Amino acid sequence: MLHRSGLTANAMSHKNLEIERLRAVAVLLTIIVHAPFKQLFSPFLYSSFTGVDLFFVISGFVVSRSLLSTLPEQAGVTPVERLERSKQSIIAFYLRRVFRIAPSAFFYIFLYWVVAIVMKATGSIAIFARPADIFREGIAFAGGIYNYAMVYGGIPTNMSHYYSLSIEEHFYLLAPLLLVLCGRTSYRLAATAIGVGLVLFVARPMTSVSIADLSHTRFDELLYGVIIALLLDKYRHLPVWQFQTIADAEPGRPSAIIDALRNPRVRALLKTLVGIGFCALLALLPGVLNTDILGGGPGQFYFSSAAFCGYALVSVALVILASLERGWILNIPGLTGVLEYIGARSYSIYLGHVLLILVYNDVYFRHYEQLPDFLKLTRAGYALQFVLFLAVVLALAETTYRLIEKPCIGLGKRVITSFMEARA
Repeated sequence: MLHRSGLTANAMSHKNLEIERLRAVAVLLTIIVHAPFKQLFSPFLYSSFTGVDLFFVISGFVVSRSLLSTLPEQAGVTPVERLERSKQSIIAFYLRRVFRIAPSAFFYIFLYWVVAIVMKATGSIAIFARPADIFREGIAFAGGIYNYAMVYGGIPTNMSHYYSLSIEEHFYLLAPLLLVLCGRTSYRLAATAIGVGLVLFVARPMTSVSIADLSHTRFDELLYGVIIALLLDKYRHLPVWQFQTIADAEPGRPSAIIDALRNPRVRALLKTLVGIGFCALLALLPGVLNTDILGGGPGQFYFSSAAFCGYALVSVALVILASLERGWILNIPGLTGVLEYIGARSYSIYLGHVLLILVYNDVYFRHYEQLPDFLKLTRAGYALQFVLFLAVVLALAETTYRLIEKPCIGLGKRVITSFMEARA
């Protein structure tokens, strides 16, 4: 089959390792904002929830590239024709999303429920030690309304981080229709821009509750990822990204900066510093705006639409740089492998880390008097606990990744292949 994007089957299966590193950055920022070890860090990092903003832009980019690569080249003239000819691609897309998201998500809901039963049986009075509440949250997630039920008080919030999965689920329902019905890249870009405008200038101003957790107020970041995916083949090979373009701009005028940049190591270092700078900006931006923590009176500007636009802008810059695959994102020897490992398991890490935090908070303080002094509330104790916590998070994520996530993705590929062959 020919593909509209011009991507081959090898390109479809290609993994962008710089995107994997960004996933690692996103999940580590999320852990920092949730983990009970904030005393180890600057107060500027206490609000680093922008990992989710980065996740959203990455998701919009990755799933759009994946879907675009499978659409037939001759999609049809009318919307009805395009839907008919792209039907198999749309169904395959939904199947990939189900096998990618659902197994691990529901496994962790089940694990939450089991842990709640155990904690309740051992005498815990923690809020999450209520199996019936976990059951309610699981049903709300299965029904596709978790984030709205959470925001409007319909369910408890033990698994509040599942709100982002709900937002992505809602986006995945709409994205194939947007990309297929619009047909041409220019129409897709126009429709996506209209969607962003509706979020920024209609949905957010008309929403009386927090805009942070609702699908219709957060779709803009996913749509930015779609725009990057649509434009990638146009901007990726522009001369502006090539050093020779800069070097040849004024050939008659010597420049110490240009001479220094002729060294590949200097260029690599400069790219790495730019990537680090954007990652640091994304981590620090909400923290420096959080006057509740830093002093200066109560305020919620860091949760405002303007603030979220800033978080999105930095996330977009990072995903654009990563999409180029030219070494802009943390291309640091010895660190790249670690980040790519974490990035590949970021979904399991994201799902499991909050459960471990809840268990830690309950068990630690229930048995605090029996703990050795080096594990108590000291800076050294926090550091040791944080290292142990990260080790347990990674161990749980690795187990889930190997036993549930990868096998289910593989099963999904086989189901999709069988489906496509049966329809051929």
